[in-house]
Amino acid sequence: MFFKIGELARRTGLTVRALRHYDDIALLVPSARSAAGYRLYDRQDVARLYRIQALRRLDLSLADIQGLLDNAAGGIAQVVARQVAQLDHEIVQASALRTHLLAVQRQLQASEEPGIDDWLLALESMVTGAKYFSDDEQRTLKAQRDGFSDALAPERAALSAWLQRLLAAGVSYEDTQAQALAQRWMAMLREETAGDEGLLMKLYSMHWNEPSLHALTGVDRAGMRYIAHAMAFARLQLYAPHCSAEDMAALREHYVAQTLAWPPLIAEVRQQMLDRAPCDGAAMRALARRWQALSLAKAGGNTVLHAKLQRAMRQDAALRAGSGIDEALAAYVGQAMALLDSAANP
Repeated sequence: MFFKIGELARRTGLTVRALRHYDDIALLVPSARSAAGYRLYDRQDVARLYRIQALRRLDLSLADIQGLLDNAAGGIAQVVARQVAQLDHEIVQASALRTHLLAVQRQLQASEEPGIDDWLLALESMVTGAKYFSDDEQRTLKAQRDGFSDALAPERAALSAWLQRLLAAGVSYEDTQAQALAQRWMAMLREETAGDEGLLMKLYSMHWNEPSLHALTGVDRAGMRYIAHAMAFARLQLYAPHCSAEDMAALREHYVAQTLAWPPLIAEVRQQMLDRAPCDGAAMRALARRWQALSLAKAGGNTVLHAKLQRAMRQDAALRAGSGIDEALAAYVGQAMALLDSAANP
């Protein structure tokens, strides 16, 4: 018994267009054609179509489904196991979010306004989730907030208000007030991330990229840019023990201009390190070249000053603190750049 494409579409609830697409990509090729060239589907075709639709309910792509159906040992059990694991992961995340929202709900029912950190935690769970943080990292952030959020909430609000006043007054990044604000802001973030430089960069990325967080914190990209530049001026003094007066003059001219380019590059390099990518792999070589170029630009193209800055960063932990560059990452990227240099000068 054969079905024409229109009849099969009516019987299965699919569209003719969908069945034609399945044929075009060789996912469901009709077993026969009529003399006039119409597609004809037999019982085996219908059975395959049933399997396709069953697997579609597991949110598999058509390419994945085709691979499974075309390989007798294709591991459908593994696919189901993967889906179950994903659902378990989502259930855990949803359960944690539900627990937190119930606490927020109780505060609202008691006519208490939830604190900014309560809203931030709920928003991070809903908006970001695994987009920025692993489960362990989210637990770390929550534990840190639970430990000091009540104490820091007033200071967070005060710093945000201070930032808005400085911006409105047009106070320079170089002003001591701006630098004091930036240093305290970064210290607060380091407390929140328990001093984890990698987590600090992820938190920075989240606050930079998520407009909904800008509304809650009162710190948008303009505010973050101001803090970053003010912090760069504050950090300049840390190089003084390693540099001459002439070097410091060059740094004042070039160092701050590169500030915003560093966080995304540091994040990419850290991901390579976490993935255990080889230092001489193509991806890491490209990142090492970017790192070298940015470091050289920070020194105004002065190779001698560049070498001083690299040495200072390796030797002085104070320069790495709050930069997103811990000792492990510094060693990793240092090895990648050394391999670049040795390849260029065999």
